[in-house]
Amino acid sequence: MGDKSFTYALALNGKGDQNGRAVKVPVAANDVVKVTLQSSSSTEARTLILADSAGNQLSTMTADVTANTQSYTYTGNEDAIWLYSQNSGIDLFEIEVESTETSTGDTATPDSSADETVTIDTNNLSDNQLSSDQLAESKVASNAAQNYLADGWYYLKNINSQKYLDVSGKRDADGSNVIQYSGNGGDNQKWYVTNLGNNYITLRSGLSGGRMLDVANGGRTDGTNIQIYSANGADAQIFQVVPTKTANTYCLLTKCSGGTQAVDVNGWSKEDNGDIKTWTYNGYECQQFKFESTTANSGNSSSGGSTNTSDGTVVTNYKDLLSAVSKAEKAGGGKVYVKGTSIACSGQIALSKTNANVQIIGVKNSDGTYPRLDFSTFMNQYIGKASSDTAVGVRITGSKYTLQNLIVEHAPDNGIQIKGSNAGNNKVSNCITRYNNDAGLQVTLGAYKNTIEYVCSYRNCDVYTRGGNADGFAPKLGAGSGNTFSYCYAWDNSDDGWDSFDKVGNVTPDISYTYCAVWNNGNPNVFTGKYDFDNGKALDENLLLVQLIKAKDSSFVSKYAKRQFSLPTGNFIQTDAGTISLSAWTGSSFDGNPNGFKLGSAYSKSSVTRNLSYCLAFDESKKGFDNNNSSVTGYFNHCIAFDNGYNYYIQPLTIKGWSSVQGFSGKSGDKLPSGRSVSTPSSSSQSSIRKSVESTKNSIIASCQANKIPGKVTFNVFN
Repeated sequence: MGDKSFTYALALNGKGDQNGRAVKVPVAANDVVKVTLQSSSSTEARTLILADSAGNQLSTMTADVTANTQSYTYTGNEDAIWLYSQNSGIDLFEIEVESTETSTGDTATPDSSADETVTIDTNNLSDNQLSSDQLAESKVASNAAQNYLADGWYYLKNINSQKYLDVSGKRDADGSNVIQYSGNGGDNQKWYVTNLGNNYITLRSGLSGGRMLDVANGGRTDGTNIQIYSANGADAQIFQVVPTKTANTYCLLTKCSGGTQAVDVNGWSKEDNGDIKTWTYNGYECQQFKFESTTANSGNSSSGGSTNTSDGTVVTNYKDLLSAVSKAEKAGGGKVYVKGTSIACSGQIALSKTNANVQIIGVKNSDGTYPRLDFSTFMNQYIGKASSDTAVGVRITGSKYTLQNLIVEHAPDNGIQIKGSNAGNNKVSNCITRYNNDAGLQVTLGAYKNTIEYVCSYRNCDVYTRGGNADGFAPKLGAGSGNTFSYCYAWDNSDDGWDSFDKVGNVTPDISYTYCAVWNNGNPNVFTGKYDFDNGKALDENLLLVQLIKAKDSSFVSKYAKRQFSLPTGNFIQTDAGTISLSAWTGSSFDGNPNGFKLGSAYSKSSVTRNLSYCLAFDESKKGFDNNNSSVTGYFNHCIAFDNGYNYYIQPLTIKGWSSVQGFSGKSGDKLPSGRSVSTPSSSSQSSIRKSVESTKNSIIASCQANKIPGKVTFNVFN
């Protein structure tokens, strides 16, 4: 090169532990570091990283396919810098440090400085090794006495996507997938850092099982999955922390790959559910994660375990709640924060203003539970009587209201109702509706463009109508256009999971369901306690019918606890069909429907659309997906049904979209539109689906029973 020739070069490997493949160069302020370098590839240029002693990247040099000399001026205090290849091999021929030292006598003259050049010549180095006296401690920012991260709990936010490392579906089991997801503050997004020395760490999931972030099977190749697994101390569960230029932001190299692979958001995804894999370490933003202490907020989530209420009014009782909502409405908008374990509501919460811009937000308690809007005293006025809209718990007839982080229970009619042509652009997010005396959540009579997301609706039952009408979700009887349901789940309701029944003149033109699931709806035994008894569960005394049974037979609870189940006889249940017995209520007089997704009625014609994506129906004794005499136009994308009476009973539908529709173990054969078929997974896949669904289902139920809203949970069974 020029007037110089080199016999040897130091070959910097682009893979392996950086602690053993970097060059340490002592420097002082204003030193100029000159490096003669060349890519070890004959076809592509490569990048040399220059980093300070804290591991922060200072600059880069480009190693071309032909040798060249490049310079960098160091401006820091006396220290050392480290040189290493970003991800591929580089040959170093010579490193020169031009040092300028200024004299410090009483007087200074223009020539009172002297230049000194120190050359590290690789000509005398063989076998690609540095002599220990020249380049001792060759490593990048590895100080065993000082860890980059303190032990403790963190959220890990990817820099490229701004989403968080998340155990999918909160599935606390070996092999559970790790994805990225919007911040929600859940335990499945919390990770405990434990330092092992030399900036190697382990990351323990915040889920109760205490499983570790894990490279599946200790993989060393691109695309290896990241999961959680029981702690075993293997290299697959150890990660090296590599700092970036951004504060508190690091790359995580896998020890099992020798530091050649990094934790990576697959395909640069910016979407929820983007998969986490390993990939050849490159330091790009898809491999950079900001470590946020759990005492800090995570974006717009509640990751910190606390909610900033300074921008609204905090209430702790029903009277103050009504007053605060009224004031916010009159002010043209505002936030009302509901604090406490249980808010006893003696009447309806009516939200009727147009363009209200009012948000009613539950504040998460320190134990992880959320406030309950308990309408039990209101319910007592309607036992044995018909109810109407005046008996709804939270009734929205206005627009631009938000209900968030709340549990709505024991209302004498619908838990939440959104009704009327003025009821548009409302949102119900991260809520539970349960134990209400009609549908958990109803959208009807012109209500339009309402967003329902992350809502669980279960064990709603209208005792007076013998189980009829009490669906999990009821977008029906002429709901308007643009209503959407995402990540919503309905189970153990006395009527359907979803019911879109229409009457003449009141037709719901379109509904969208995304990542929604149903199971075990329309089962009368749930409401007497027999279903729980048969499954070895505790008696659910929140159920109104169980309360009536207790009032009739004072020994019922004690017998149940002794594993004895017997129901009182005689006619004592007041209904719209008169006073009847339990055997009649659960038998011939029962008016509930054991269906999952009921898509319409005879009045719902082909101009009506139903769009279902990533939806799941199982354990429905009649139909998983039910046209209910309708002939709507359907779009089915990635849907699964199993263990239903009919998995798919949709023969009259006009199908405009049909992809990845699966089903198995239906008690009766599917009824499908002409030319459509359902694929059957292999027996091993069926077993895997059942196992995964059961685990996620149990996790959702357990959270709800503990008054902890599950939030955005996914059944990870879709291809």
